[in-house]
Amino acid sequence: MNKKIIQKNITKLEELDKNIPINLVLSGGGVKSTGHLALLEKIEALGLKINAIAGSSGGALVASLYASGVPTKDILKVFKETSIFKISFFSISKAGIFDTLLFRNAIENKIKSKFSELQIPIYITASNMQEGKIRYFSKGKLLKPILASCAIPGIFSPIKINNVLYSDGGVLDNFPIKPFEKSDLPLIGSYVSDPPKRTQEELNSTLKVVTQATYLMAHSAVSFKFYITDLTIRFPLSNYSGLDTKEAEEIYKKCKSFLKTKQVKKTN
Repeated sequence: MNKKIIQKNITKLEELDKNIPINLVLSGGGVKSTGHLALLEKIEALGLKINAIAGSSGGALVASLYASGVPTKDILKVFKETSIFKISFFSISKAGIFDTLLFRNAIENKIKSKFSELQIPIYITASNMQEGKIRYFSKGKLLKPILASCAIPGIFSPIKINNVLYSDGGVLDNFPIKPFEKSDLPLIGSYVSDPPKRTQEELNSTLKVVTQATYLMAHSAVSFKFYITDLTIRFPLSNYSGLDTKEAEEIYKKCKSFLKTKQVKKTN
């Protein structure tokens, strides 16, 4: 992790005024996004209210489920039980190695159909692959923006929304603070995407190489944003791939433990 980001006490989060709602930013990170659940539970325990959530990729999935009223324990089950990288969904004829059908089936009945039906306003990032621009979805139907935000380029087929192809929001903005740039409310970040360290032997498949490259590019593009938030918690998850659903429970427990140590990564 960046040595310039020093250890700070979780006390600052605990001392936030409970009468002032917070804005929350959830990074992408695949299965590592179960770490966000630990922070959401901490926020609940502190009695803090959330004004809005912005999420990218896996963070967008967590945000949409949570804002739909799904309990954190059930969101964890989604990550544990949905193996989206199944060979039965191999789709070489499409614009991605895997189709999104299994993923769609896993979440469609758990989320609200429209943004306006959510309990908490959310912003979902998705990358416009035709124009190279980021878009922050916050209105209209909910499902397709989520699928798009989680669609890793080259791995999952892009999602067409209003005749435009969108892919993983993490490509262009993996830590979306922009929706809150005009807000005076406290801005809290949850970051689970420190790039994993890999040996040559571990980078032994197209999926692993593409995913590692995505992590590296996304991290380098957003690390400066930590200094803009009031508090960003960087969970120590670089030893996890973010692809294996078997990691979900362990990651969640590790992040719960991390918060209990009362130490966070915070910028000056």
